[in-house]
Amino acid sequence: MSGLNLAAKSKEEQDKVAIDLLASGVAYKERLAMPVVAELVIREQPEHLREYFRARLEHYRQVSAQLPDKNAPEYARKEDEVKK
Repeated sequence: MSGLNLAAKSKEEQDKVAIDLLASGVAYKERLAMPVVAELVIREQPEHLREYFRARLEHYRQVSAQLPDKNAPEYARKEDEVKK
C-alpha cells in the first residue's frame, strides 16, 4: 500500500501527478464548456513540465471525446431530485 502514498514519491513524481491532475481538470472544463484557457494554464507551469502537460492534456482531450457532452441526459437534474 505504500506505493500509493504520494508523499513517499520523489519531488519529480509529485510534480507530474499535480500536472496530470491539472490537465484532466482543463479537459473536463473544456468538455462541459466551462471557461478555461489552456494556453494560460500551460504558461503558468514550470518550463520543464510544459511539454508533459501538453501531452497529458491531449490524452485527456481524447478520453473526454468519448464521454457525453454537457447537454447529455446523464447530467440533467430532475426536479424531484433537486427538491429532496
